[in-house]
Amino acid sequence: MNSALRKPLRVAIGGIWHETNAFAAGRTTIADFECFEGEQILKQFTGTRTPLGGFIDWSRRNSVELFPAFFASATPSATVCKEAYETLSARLVQSIKRLSPDLILLDLHGAMVVENCLDVESDLLVRLRGRIGRVPIGAVLDYHANISQTFVDLIDIVAGYETYPHTDHYDRGIEVAVLTFQTALGNMRPVRAYVQPPLMIPPQVQFTESLPMLKLVRRAAAMERIPGVLNVTLAAGFPYADVPQAGLSVIVTTNGNAPQAAALAAELGQQAWDMRSEFVSQALPPFEAVAKALRAREFPVVLVDSADNIGGGAPGDGTTLLRALLDADASGAVISIADPAALESIQQAGIGANVSVLVGGASDSLHGAPVQVNGTVRRICSGDFCYQGSYMTSRRVHAGLAAVVEARGVTVVIRERKVMPFDSEELRVLGIDPLACHIIVVKSAIAWRAAYGGMAREVIEVDAPGICSACLETLPFKQVRRPVAPLDSGVVWQARAPTIKPSQHSEDPHEI
Repeated sequence: MNSALRKPLRVAIGGIWHETNAFAAGRTTIADFECFEGEQILKQFTGTRTPLGGFIDWSRRNSVELFPAFFASATPSATVCKEAYETLSARLVQSIKRLSPDLILLDLHGAMVVENCLDVESDLLVRLRGRIGRVPIGAVLDYHANISQTFVDLIDIVAGYETYPHTDHYDRGIEVAVLTFQTALGNMRPVRAYVQPPLMIPPQVQFTESLPMLKLVRRAAAMERIPGVLNVTLAAGFPYADVPQAGLSVIVTTNGNAPQAAALAAELGQQAWDMRSEFVSQALPPFEAVAKALRAREFPVVLVDSADNIGGGAPGDGTTLLRALLDADASGAVISIADPAALESIQQAGIGANVSVLVGGASDSLHGAPVQVNGTVRRICSGDFCYQGSYMTSRRVHAGLAAVVEARGVTVVIRERKVMPFDSEELRVLGIDPLACHIIVVKSAIAWRAAYGGMAREVIEVDAPGICSACLETLPFKQVRRPVAPLDSGVVWQARAPTIKPSQHSEDPHEI
């Protein structure tokens, strides 16, 4: 059909986003999700450096009709209950079906787990395909996505974050929008090759700006410059989801060249496997880490409590470092603990009061016992803020109330909700200047660098207990495929060129 007679393509945007830690206590329910539908999506995400923000900006710059469908997200946490997923997936699928789009752009995570479903993103695509047929679908995935062959077979265009800390959400949104649009127009014929070596890598060694991961990132970038290659997704994976497909994976998408896609995917997968002995984390016990930080001559020093990684689904109420800081009278240190019960007691006492309250260790027995905090309440206020730095710029964080207590020189922030330390506004909004702190404790693996990496004079990894430990061998895995490194020794693997299935979309879906 003559292009002048074509109607503008109808573009639906949405998604469901959650990073699930299978070892976390409790369940993630519908109440834990923030949900946006229709115009609410535009109000919430327009002008943000998010995948949805990228979809919106791209749509407004091109001759398409934009239809926001449904989007839901929750802070990384425990396994999602099946009732919540059934509700959320039904809302997404029904809203997209109602819009009758010509192409669909999704913001997904890739490591969501539901009680009765271990491959949620694939299940979601199956549900969508069952209602909308062979409409081209493009998706942005997190760098920690656990990708399955089923997902690759069902999607048309996929792009994973290329940075950790994640700073390219928006760029990947634009990329997926452009490639899916061109696919819908019939200007390209994407084919995807998928390879997954039997390898799980702890997040603590997934930093994309240093070796060993930087070597893989650079090779993936070089592959994307090869003629015919549309994009390369190198997903480091999220081991704590405890699903069969957990671990590093590679997807190479080319424009109709299946042998090229297969060869490049096998090459990058083999390179990752050959480097497996390099992905090892080094850390100090908590009391040694605190002592080393106190000996530092330049500040701030960042103590990394990655085992209680909030961005990885941990509870954020681990107390091992809190105890070590208090015992050392670590003046100038700041540490945040999620504990709504302790916060309620502090609220009752009021600003200026001297309090004695048990803090932390409430969610489980894996992150340390509650610690008695004796100190003075300096501030009680809302902890809500907007990301100002490189991580999802302008996205608002609903952090709830927080109290600032000074105890033995240590500033203890007691929060109503756990807050991922991905932006220094988390402290500034409470009247705390991170540049004036001697020690900053971050409950994160790598993503904290978006907030404090530029100001840290020294970084000390801490070997604390918790469900996001870098020592994967210590965790009670039940679902991961076996054998897999590093859980099993003597694993042998050789990359083979993968079989490639044709794209799901129709030959000419834009003909109306």
